Amino acid sequence: MFDEAYEKAYLPFINILERHPEVKMVLHYSGSLLDYLFENRPEFIEKVKMLAGRGQVEVMTGGYYEPILPLIPAQDSIGQINLLTNVVRRSFNYSPKGAWLAERVWEPHLPKVLSSANVEYTVLDDSHFRSVGIEPEKKMGY
Repeated sequence: MFDEAYEKAYLPFINILERHPEVKMVLHYSGSLLDYLFENRPEFIEKVKMLAGRGQVEVMTGGYYEPILPLIPAQDSIGQINLLTNVVRRSFNYSPKGAWLAERVWEPHLPKVLSSANVEYTVLDDSHFRSVGIEPEKKMGY
């Protein structure tokens, strides 16, 4: 499965980014995918490292094994995030600021978990905002 995704998606995407340094991007790779890439595609890791080094990409952290964070204990969530953060730091010489939430599942206690793992931001599905009455035109911007 990873081989096909690598050949059809991951590698072509990174190659395009490499040719267009003016394009900035935020990337996220699960711990399992990174394990595969380290073992089978180290040249890909080097490409991402180069892109991060020139400030073109930001690599997000998240739960290493893509757990649904609200469903596991807070300490385990923090541990999962710290594990992936450490791998990103070592591999790409970059300290991630943002975290990807698997399946974009949100619960009110997550800011405390994310803050404890030194995460500065995350991204959410717009359905979370709609469910609390925030109108679509007010969702954009800071």
